[in-house]
Amino acid sequence: MNKFGRLYGVGIGPGNTELLTIKAKNILNLVDVIFTPRSAPKRDSIARKIIEPVLNGKAQVRELIFPMTKDKGELEKHWVEAASEVTNVLRHGKDAAFVTLGDPFFYSTYIYLYEKLKESYSSLEIVTLPGISSAFASASAAGVPIAIGDEKVAVIPLPRDTQIIRPYLDMFETLIILKVGDKLKGLVEVLEKAGLVDQAILVQKVSQVGEERIVYDLTELTEGDLNEVGYLSTVIIKHKPIYKVKEKR
Repeated sequence: MNKFGRLYGVGIGPGNTELLTIKAKNILNLVDVIFTPRSAPKRDSIARKIIEPVLNGKAQVRELIFPMTKDKGELEKHWVEAASEVTNVLRHGKDAAFVTLGDPFFYSTYIYLYEKLKESYSSLEIVTLPGISSAFASASAAGVPIAIGDEKVAVIPLPRDTQIIRPYLDMFETLIILKVGDKLKGLVEVLEKAGLVDQAILVQKVSQVGEERIVYDLTELTEGDLNEVGYLSTVIIKHKPIYKVKEKR
């Protein structure tokens, strides 16, 4: 029986191909198979678009479906199927990579695959390569220091009930909100009541060429913006004054 191949979990950053690490690029051109996630059969894989410019053509690229749903049964089905497909490659002695936006161990689909594989094959060799998270890329793009000295920072996904974040606003000097989506209107209302709406910045599709948008004044957002801001959006809230540019991008 062939020895199992090695799996690499590769963080590919927030969207711009140039933000791939040198090591990530090298590994992607070393493995036999690259697995990329997408949310539906008819939707393009954002991760695949990011890595394609650096590939040398050696690796076979396969797409795995990870639907955007809260149905745990449906999710479990796809995680098991993905783990099975990856295992079938590794058991033939081939090395593979699973690419994921941002960092593999930070709110990533990769974590579910990693746990499934470890449950079934505890001795499987898995190497995880870090990537740039959208949280940090957004701060850089907006020109906002995340933490200075002993400031406290929290990074949280925005809950459906946006009122839940209210205590975090008091506890932390910097609050980074991920997965904003269609909940932005509720977030803005919370920030207005807390007197912090002027201390918040919205970053959409950070680093993605031609699509990145930075909003320094959330009160200027239209009703359409508030309802359709998109999943790949981050809001940074600071208690200290934020240095704002004269023109929005």
